[in-house]
Amino acid sequence: MSETPASTVPPAPPQGSLKSLILVLGACGFASTFTMRLLDPLVPTLAAEFTRSIAQVAAVATAFAFAYAVGQPFLGPIADSIGKLRTIAVCLGALALLSLAAGFAGSFEMLTGVRTVAGIAAGGVIPVAMAAIGDRAPMAERQIMLGRFLVLMIVGQMVGAACSGLIAEHLGWRYVFVMAGAIAGIAGMLVVLVLKPRPNASRPPLSFKTALTSYAAVFANPRSKLLYGLVVVEGSLIFGMPPYIAAILHERADVGPSQAGLVIAGTGLGGIIYGVLTRILVERLGPTRMTTLGGIVMGFAYALFSLAFLPWWSAVAIFTLSGFGFFLMHGTFQAQATELAPTARGSAVALFACALFCGHALGPVLMGAALHLFGTSSAILIFAAGIAVLGVLAPRILPLAGSRT
Repeated sequence: MSETPASTVPPAPPQGSLKSLILVLGACGFASTFTMRLLDPLVPTLAAEFTRSIAQVAAVATAFAFAYAVGQPFLGPIADSIGKLRTIAVCLGALALLSLAAGFAGSFEMLTGVRTVAGIAAGGVIPVAMAAIGDRAPMAERQIMLGRFLVLMIVGQMVGAACSGLIAEHLGWRYVFVMAGAIAGIAGMLVVLVLKPRPNASRPPLSFKTALTSYAAVFANPRSKLLYGLVVVEGSLIFGMPPYIAAILHERADVGPSQAGLVIAGTGLGGIIYGVLTRILVERLGPTRMTTLGGIVMGFAYALFSLAFLPWWSAVAIFTLSGFGFFLMHGTFQAQATELAPTARGSAVALFACALFCGHALGPVLMGAALHLFGTSSAILIFAAGIAVLGVLAPRILPLAGSRT
């Protein structure tokens, strides 16, 4: 169940209160995405450290994403019952401890295990924060508020990708995880010290029956299955690439983790551009055109990345373009998810995140198979075509609320 009573739409909170909420939850998103993306530039480094193949190290990202997805059906009802802010604070505390443990991992198996459990903890941050924003922002403003939240969250993705490579080259990869733990701990403290739960929130007691009731409310909306299916496909096509970017660039131009981190950070820069322009994009394009344009832009960017003769630094601009396209599409899907079941918003957004990260877990496996079967350029082009087709078909499969026609 949600913190929002079923019978009424909550009044908009004061702008100062909403601003504080976005800033603090944005810091939480920063901490979560910092932890999530920091491994990608380190794949060749960790492969050499633990004498493993690139595919084996890339599979750690799959384990993290799979755990993230598996935890969602449980974290959604927990957040609805004990409170979203409390859930975020506890998960950030756990993420801080697990990140520190990863920094002291003595074996590849230990690193994989710790990162897998960290995926569950990370799953209690961004989806729950989105649901909290959904509880407080009216639908007319929600995608704009989520866009501002995404700006701060994406900065974490950029810093995580860029800094992890730099820190690994100059201090060692273990210090990357230590920094991630410190950031998660600080974000958790901000939630406790700055944000307060709403005193009039309706929170049912946590029970298996309550969870089933929440999910029944979500799937009572026929749009839910369609949206979640689209998001699984989206996650597979988008997140199959990042674990292999460093290895592809190393093979092409012998670049190190710091340069690869800058390239991966380009995705975040594209997201920031989206966040700054969200209001204009929503008002002038509407969800349908944003989704279609996002798929086409991502497909074009991936097609450019398939051209091996381009200099490595051109990939920064390519992934900036890809990131902008991704958030055009995904930001629209996120806003739709917050309105699937207003009386069970935490559960609805948790299932949305579950679907996304099921795709996130599947993507590297599919990309690895494509790379093996077809080679680098052909595999990238296959994913590029799939993303473009998804952008064109998604609004036809699921008419988007608030669309311009």
